[in-house]
Amino acid sequence: MRKLSFNRLWQGALAITGFFLLWHFASTTGVFGRMSPEYSLLLLPPPEVVFKAFGEMIWSGYLWDQLSVSLVRVLIGFALSVVIAVPLGVGMATSPALNNVAEPFVRIFSPIPGVAWVPLAILWFGLGDTAAIFIITLGSVFPIILNTVQGVRDVDTRLVDAARMMGATQWQIIRRVMLPSLIPYLITGFRTGLGFAWRVVIAAEMVGVPKGIGYMLTIGRSTGRTEVTIVTMITLGLLMLIVEEFIFAPLEYRTRSWRRTATA
Repeated sequence: MRKLSFNRLWQGALAITGFFLLWHFASTTGVFGRMSPEYSLLLLPPPEVVFKAFGEMIWSGYLWDQLSVSLVRVLIGFALSVVIAVPLGVGMATSPALNNVAEPFVRIFSPIPGVAWVPLAILWFGLGDTAAIFIITLGSVFPIILNTVQGVRDVDTRLVDAARMMGATQWQIIRRVMLPSLIPYLITGFRTGLGFAWRVVIAAEMVGVPKGIGYMLTIGRSTGRTEVTIVTMITLGLLMLIVEEFIFAPLEYRTRSWRRTATA
């Protein structure tokens, strides 16, 4: 395990170093001679310029001010989607009547990207947090619903019947039998839904919702400061990496055997 982690570390560091070297040469040589270096420095600033802008935006507090606005919007919208999706998914998986009513709407609306709701959200709620939260909720709710339904349906019915024969209460069945199967699916649904939430909030803030990380992208584009756009992209990547490594990966590791236990 230690050797595997070390190999992953140095190979990843080597790949990142090579990427930054390639980026530097592409910028300073005019994308390897395909355009003038002056024009290339405007369209693709070298890493040192981007890192300098990154440091200045952190030091001034501007980056955190914009990121915190988007973060609050995403957390509220994502929390609402969880509150809606998990009970609805469990109900659809356990109640044929509810499934017959809700499934057509899920199948119709789930393929629609959250970005498509941006114009309607702005018309209905105006420019502000409400429109962004509405879009985030719609963008992230369906992956959680679908994974919740699948997780409940994958519970081994023999285990449920055996637990009932042994006198287990409904709560004990849910806690001891259903949760070990459901939680791994919920983690997958939360990961997918959170990724959709960030994509949607960026699109909403770029189109018309003021402030936020997407608004930074718009400012960078409209002022010709490409380094601001790249800083925003790096910030998003780092944020999702932190969430993945410190939240989802530990949860997935701790619950990896639950699905096998539930179906054994």
